[in-house]
Amino acid sequence: MAGFNTIPAVGGGGGQANMTYVASIHMSTYNRSWAQAGTAGYYGLFSVNQENGYAYFVGSGVSTGAPLNRLTNVSHAFTRIDIIAPTNDMISLYKVKVKSTTVFNNPFDADASIGKNAISAFPSTIRSSGNFVLPNNALPLVNVLLVGGGGGSYHHGGGGAGGGVVKLTAYQAVGTTSVTIGSGRNDNGTDAAGGATYFGNVYALGGQSAVDHNNNPTSNGANGAGASGYGGTLRNGGAGITQTTATGLGATGSPVYHGGHAGGGAYGNGGGTHRHQGGGGGGAGGAGPTKPSGSTGGSAGGAGHYSDINGTGLHYGFGGGGSDHHGNSSSGNGSWPSHSTSGYGHGGLSIYNNHSGGDSGAVIVRYYIA
Repeated sequence: MAGFNTIPAVGGGGGQANMTYVASIHMSTYNRSWAQAGTAGYYGLFSVNQENGYAYFVGSGVSTGAPLNRLTNVSHAFTRIDIIAPTNDMISLYKVKVKSTTVFNNPFDADASIGKNAISAFPSTIRSSGNFVLPNNALPLVNVLLVGGGGGSYHHGGGGAGGGVVKLTAYQAVGTTSVTIGSGRNDNGTDAAGGATYFGNVYALGGQSAVDHNNNPTSNGANGAGASGYGGTLRNGGAGITQTTATGLGATGSPVYHGGHAGGGAYGNGGGTHRHQGGGGGGAGGAGPTKPSGSTGGSAGGAGHYSDINGTGLHYGFGGGGSDHHGNSSSGNGSWPSHSTSGYGHGGLSIYNNHSGGDSGAVIVRYYIA
């Protein structure tokens, strides 16, 4: 194969097709420097004992590190290989010939090929912090939905905001991925936000919490909380945040953000001088409605993001409804989807002289087995 392998195959060739054997060394100590030169290309360093280890392909002012027993693209010429591996192991070097290919875009986008090529989907819903371990027989690409923790509500005031939603398509997850689930807020009137939910380095922010009628919510949240109105003066709901590549989404897995919606405003003068009212909290799918002047009751929360990633259509990160000082808010309760279609990370629902906390977030991983 002229022009392919400039390293002489001193061991006589052999091995897997298109993998040309170069040579082997013995690890008389755990740290060995091998004076083996090579051109740029794909290489594999394999442990005879199948032990873990690491190597550096060292060139002039440049070095490429790689674990043992993996294919590595070394983009530069090198003059030596520094290897860390267990003593008495034998390490073999191969140069690999690969064919050119083109990108297969979004292989699991909307599960278009599932069921047609004997690929089965398995959703995993995670509600507590820990690790997600991809099964050994699963494909190395997964679809993921993250929702942050919901914000808390304020009694006879504004509803809490739902957590933001981040969706990843064909995201590479191999082995173990750390997971942190954002907690929902359950402290009445505290200007804070629900916790962020992490899947590896990708995260979804939590929703903002509603505050009392003397203040406007100002904490940073994925979606804004509903305002707590009083005395006929309009108070605006909180503002949401649009996450970007630099603020949590990352750049792999075709990340898409759902959120950044404001909470609803409130006047607080419906049916009486001292009437308190609350706007609805913003949701991952839409803003919280503002309560019109002169009306009674609280306003509904903003819509959540609808997804069937777990096999059932659910609403994730919807806002909590506001309530009225003179009674429970039927419109607030009515703003929440039915229990059977409620997802996670929703904002707290305001109640007459009481409040409910925001829901904790979640990570839903959809993996595939052929």
